[in-house]
Amino acid sequence: MARIDRAWKLRQLLESGGTLCCPAVYDPLSIRMAEQSGFEAVLVSGSSMSCEVIGTSDVGVLSYGEYRNTLLNMLCVSSIPMIVDIDTGFGGPVTIFRAVREYEQMGIAGVMIEDQTFPKRCAYYDGLRVADVSEMRVRIESVLRARTDPHFFLLARTDAAADDTQGMDEALRRAKVYREWGADGVFISTPRTEDDLVRIGQLDFPTAVCITEGSATGGYSAADFERMGIRFAFFPQSLTRACIRTMRLVLNELKARGRTDHLGDIFCTQEERAAYTGLEAYMKFEADVMDRCKELDARGQ
Repeated sequence: MARIDRAWKLRQLLESGGTLCCPAVYDPLSIRMAEQSGFEAVLVSGSSMSCEVIGTSDVGVLSYGEYRNTLLNMLCVSSIPMIVDIDTGFGGPVTIFRAVREYEQMGIAGVMIEDQTFPKRCAYYDGLRVADVSEMRVRIESVLRARTDPHFFLLARTDAAADDTQGMDEALRRAKVYREWGADGVFISTPRTEDDLVRIGQLDFPTAVCITEGSATGGYSAADFERMGIRFAFFPQSLTRACIRTMRLVLNELKARGRTDHLGDIFCTQEERAAYTGLEAYMKFEADVMDRCKELDARGQ
């Protein structure tokens, strides 16, 4: 696949107006399916990556190298922009430097970096704490100084609303500060009321909020966010949780009955599996190579 300027593409999508509806993807198949389904951009969330890549909860144990290898494979099968969650930066300024420089070279559109203490955890887990803003300033400045592409997007994230010693007022204050320090946009986690969402949408810069099934935002849509002025609607757990429930169902039935045919339409067809994994393109490439070699042989070349 030819090199694609995904960072520039993300900026163009934002400039076109409206709200970007972004599912969280975590491997080559999920991003390929998202693109084939018509999504124009995606989030690579730490929660989904932790679950799907190393089979753990989102408690800050996924390493940079594990991210990197998976992202390279995802880039090879897709063309849409990815914003990659880098948690608290994998350590400090030098690890942020490495991540940003390598992600730029790989073709990542931007990163999301957060203000939690280390080790971080999912915003829906108990015990979350945010760091002092001075620590977040170091993280933001590290990204800004490391990036060489002006289109590379820095999405700062505050989890102050999920910290029971802070709250939404502090989250909004931090969002404004992070913007002043150079963030291109700010993600605010765990709003609890519609008033919280309205206040986020009233900020005069790009904002992002998650729509998480079963949470206070679970009943909202990307269209609702667009009316409120929120520019990114992230769905961070939808695919992962659907996969977990489906795998559990199939495994339970297989264990109980020793068969799966009664589950019917839960399985995609062989044709669908081939379509979602690019079989036709590979078969065409192989056939074209063989046909060309036969042609050259016939000419004695």
